[in-house]
Amino acid sequence: MEVFMRNISFNVTQKDLTNELSTILHGPRYSPYSSTPLNFHVNLYKDKKGHHQHSGCGTLTLPSQQIGQQFLDEYANATNFSFMIGGRRVHFAMSRHMARPEIVQSIARRPYIDPAALEEKNRIERVFQEEKVSIRALQFGWECRDSIFSIEWEHSPQSCHLSFNDERRELRIKIPRQSDTTLAIVIRFSNLKTKSVHTSYSGDPVILLTLETPPAFESEPLADDKPRIRLSSLPLLEHARLSPYVSLALRFVCKSSRDLQTFLQLCKEAKIHHINDTEYLSEQRGLFAPHVAKKLERWLQSSNWCIAFQIESLLRGLSVDMTEMLSLMPYIAALTTSKGKRHAAAVLAHFGQEALKLWYDSEEPETILECFLRAQRDLEAHPPSFSLRSIDPSLFEAYHVEVTPTTMRLSGPHLERSNRIIRRYHPDHHESFLRVSFVDEGRLHYRFDRDVDGRDFVKTRAGPILLQGLHIAGRKFDFLAYSQSALKEHAVWFVKPFRDPDHGYVDARSIIQSIGSFDNLSFDKTLMFCPARYGARISQAFTATDVSVTIQPEEVLHIEDLNVETATGKYCFTDGAGTISRELAMEVSKKLRSIRRRGRDRRGYSRALQIRFQGSKGMLSVDHTLGGRAICLRPSMIKFEDTSREIEIAQAFDKPGSYFLNRPLIMLLENLGVKYEVFKYFQDQAVHEAEQSARSLERAARLLETYGLGASFRLTSVMLSLAKLNVADELDNNFYRQMMGSAIHHVLRLLKNHARIPIPDAWTLVGVADVHKFLQEGEIFACVKPIGGPTMYLEGPVIISRSPTIHPGDVQVVHAIGEPPKNSCFAQEPLFNTVVFSVLGSRPMPSCLGGGDLDGDVYNLIPLNSVPHFGGLKTHKPAVYAPAQKKLLDRRSTMKDVAEFVVDYINSDVVGIIAINWLIIADQSEKGIFDEKCMSLSNLHSDAVDYPKSGNPVAVDKIPKPLFSEKPDWNAPETVDLDSARYYQSQRAIGRLFRDITLPANLNPGRRPRRQQSNRRMMDEISNALDTNLLLTDDDGELVQVVQDRINEYIDTSQQFPAETVEQVKGLFHTYISGLTSICTTYSLSYHRPLTEEEAVVGTIVQKTSQPRLRTDMIAKLREHTDILVRSVREELAGGNDENPEEYLQRAWLAWKLSIVERSSFGGESFGWVSLGAVFDAIKEIEDIRLEEMRSRFY
Repeated sequence: MEVFMRNISFNVTQKDLTNELSTILHGPRYSPYSSTPLNFHVNLYKDKKGHHQHSGCGTLTLPSQQIGQQFLDEYANATNFSFMIGGRRVHFAMSRHMARPEIVQSIARRPYIDPAALEEKNRIERVFQEEKVSIRALQFGWECRDSIFSIEWEHSPQSCHLSFNDERRELRIKIPRQSDTTLAIVIRFSNLKTKSVHTSYSGDPVILLTLETPPAFESEPLADDKPRIRLSSLPLLEHARLSPYVSLALRFVCKSSRDLQTFLQLCKEAKIHHINDTEYLSEQRGLFAPHVAKKLERWLQSSNWCIAFQIESLLRGLSVDMTEMLSLMPYIAALTTSKGKRHAAAVLAHFGQEALKLWYDSEEPETILECFLRAQRDLEAHPPSFSLRSIDPSLFEAYHVEVTPTTMRLSGPHLERSNRIIRRYHPDHHESFLRVSFVDEGRLHYRFDRDVDGRDFVKTRAGPILLQGLHIAGRKFDFLAYSQSALKEHAVWFVKPFRDPDHGYVDARSIIQSIGSFDNLSFDKTLMFCPARYGARISQAFTATDVSVTIQPEEVLHIEDLNVETATGKYCFTDGAGTISRELAMEVSKKLRSIRRRGRDRRGYSRALQIRFQGSKGMLSVDHTLGGRAICLRPSMIKFEDTSREIEIAQAFDKPGSYFLNRPLIMLLENLGVKYEVFKYFQDQAVHEAEQSARSLERAARLLETYGLGASFRLTSVMLSLAKLNVADELDNNFYRQMMGSAIHHVLRLLKNHARIPIPDAWTLVGVADVHKFLQEGEIFACVKPIGGPTMYLEGPVIISRSPTIHPGDVQVVHAIGEPPKNSCFAQEPLFNTVVFSVLGSRPMPSCLGGGDLDGDVYNLIPLNSVPHFGGLKTHKPAVYAPAQKKLLDRRSTMKDVAEFVVDYINSDVVGIIAINWLIIADQSEKGIFDEKCMSLSNLHSDAVDYPKSGNPVAVDKIPKPLFSEKPDWNAPETVDLDSARYYQSQRAIGRLFRDITLPANLNPGRRPRRQQSNRRMMDEISNALDTNLLLTDDDGELVQVVQDRINEYIDTSQQFPAETVEQVKGLFHTYISGLTSICTTYSLSYHRPLTEEEAVVGTIVQKTSQPRLRTDMIAKLREHTDILVRSVREELAGGNDENPEEYLQRAWLAWKLSIVERSSFGGESFGWVSLGAVFDAIKEIEDIRLEEMRSRFY
């Protein structure tokens, strides 16, 4: 509707009027009309006489007749409301003209944008379009340790300029060529590390930039209708050879000093700060000259692989330059001769950590040779006190390679959970396997730009490596396979040929042939004709698993699936669900516990196991009617044929999972009738608990346990043990405050950026089938038994869902039967910590929940009797998805076809795009999740999820786009400031929840790994400290005294401990420090900024990123590796099962004593938490034994 306005003051501008009207139209009376701030259009008529900026009249266009009528009802009649601006009351009336259709369409489709913000945005864009920085010479180089910039590559184009792009937040240096293309160097603002603008000693105006990650290189066609092409390097002389090493330091020589002023002004407009005028001297040192590279190449080819890998890792990680590396060649050769290749490789790995610290350590400079010799002395003085791999036979040392657009990054070996294939071969050959990831710079997943031909780039970068092999240090590795979880991370396995004593000559081809039979299967006749499906079946053998027990062929029973065929399709009620006898389940659990040296004391066993066995995959749940040792497999579990007899455990479900809301689920629940106030209540509760957590050890322990923080270091258990001793001064410890600050920040960030809100008394449980057919249609049985907690039976209506949720029918209500009747199947076997689904009815409930099944899927349950807040939910009919069509060849697949599928997958992995577009459209549309585009996206999401097995990708151009370009505020990357011209305030629940939380502005940086200080006490001084009584200081407070008194109840802490015990603890400490340093360096988001000790202990990464999924993946790896490290230290302190717990307590006491002596050094504080955990664990073992002895005497 168009409304006529008159009597507008001549001093009032269109912007003034728009701002004043927005205070009304964005108020509570008009908020029901739009989920986003109501948009409108103001037009002031031109003053035809030219005396004023407007005529005092104009029009107001509103998006609908209803809104316009309400506005007129309120403001056309002066008795209701009056609108004053500029000292005048504006008069409103119905316009005699129809509203212009294009204006109505625009304001109905797009959100309101603040006029001032839009004006400022347009001004900046004009400045960036008009102003350019002229460049005379481009130089790529190396920052030397003496602060000299070594020019390693230079190009002087005839015409070259640097420009800014505010919308893309990037610098772009364009280099015109004589052909029909222009080369470009693209640097994102967020990638700038340091900026120096100065005039060199020779009078040249210079811009010197150092970057976090290499820039992007592109070729721009002159034709506007063609996309830009991404390159691995510039197609200019020598750049391809040098760019992997010299792309983090760029020096631009400008044409005049005026260009420097222009650059500074453009930086100011772009809000790029901290620009210095420090002059960097420059030379051409030839650190990577061709003759240097040739000499290095010959050395690598003649070196042992484990040594060559570490040398390549040092160079590719930019810890040293080539000439520095060559200067160490005689020392490395001598070390290899005297100590062997494994020791030399370990020294190089340790040296890599120390060399990296030299770049950011402010202490007195140390030469690279001095650093290497110190690393050598460190390792010889303190060799690893134990082999982490020997602690757990399911672990192996994995070598990693990240292939980026410009280079490769090598890391490892890292201890990881192994798989069936790795365990088959002798540990000496594990180094022949590589885990190779294809990632963008900065470890980010490839993000596809609408203006860049990203698909072609992935094919040219990843394709040749996957199809022709990966060459490193003169060795050729061939593509082998992948696991399904690794494929989602764009990671695959490569292998180089080796000769194994048991298997002879081994290469990629022989490994694939040994996995099993995939051809001519009666249950999957087209398997070999579908490369994606063939790759998916092979991937089963590469799933990370724990070895458990071996069974005989007669102990494997084959039973039928429970199927039903209806008008909507054929359904399997037991898809992926087998069974296991109680005796065998107990044996498997015992075997898994035996991997942990002192784990036999733990009672109970898992009722549900996710397994890989022969060619089968799925779940085994305990069937109490099965006797002896037996497992039952169903046809839906069997994927290919194999004859191995070892049951591999992918996951044992021995405890319930907590329930957390998330943004897609909240969007779904809100649209299905759950009020915003419900989500706000639980978020406020979570924020309050986080903010109060630092006030007591009990509260801190509860917070950490809820969010799974500090689990690797067993922080919850240690804090509760300290609380029982009434220790309060630990709260005043600086490390503790920083640690809890990191934890609270992590929780608040999860709440703000992901709406990850915990719901008390709700659960996440793995799904299994009711094989005894006790449950009726729509019923479930769920028995929750937390470790150390009471047994609970869910009863009554339960809201059930499965992540991800994207369709209105992905949330359903089922009926939980509660405590089972006596003598029923569930009374005899309650299947703890599972949700049991009925196998009766027309359709299995799991299939209604986002196409779930029973091969390991977990389900989210809110029992309404316990959590009635969600009672307003109105359910929707579940989706029905047609089976994904398989992409078949006209011949049998080869591994080359599988490799080509991997390339296609990297290019067509659009699950994330579909999910975020669904969420944005649901936010933008008045129809919410019921918008036609959202419904279409839910179908595409199903196809995209099936893509890894079907081979049929979802075309990007078929994915519905958001309704308008402006995004909701909750979608803004955390690395950018919110701009009202690009982002609007979402009025949906997730938007309001997002704005309700403010993250702490600055977090204390904590303690990062530093190189060994020159004045650090010698080890004999530490030995003296361990050999004598612990002398307390005022800084130690009551904690040390209370713990020492507690330990003295069981052992005499003043006694002289055996020398070998002291040496064992010292070695353990240094092994721990080395491992923690490696973890903090490897799993940081920044190559040159390791994680802090506090981050490692909590299990979080504080650094911001534009791709939170990357941070989530890195946090998961951080937690996995700190868990391995801490578990290994604890078990080494515990000793073997034949040692008494008093000896365990002696070692734990010495370890804690050492941590207090070394608390000022990196790792000292966290080693103290590990040691304290061991102290309390040993005390519990002693008490349990004494209690058992008392009982035996009594009876």
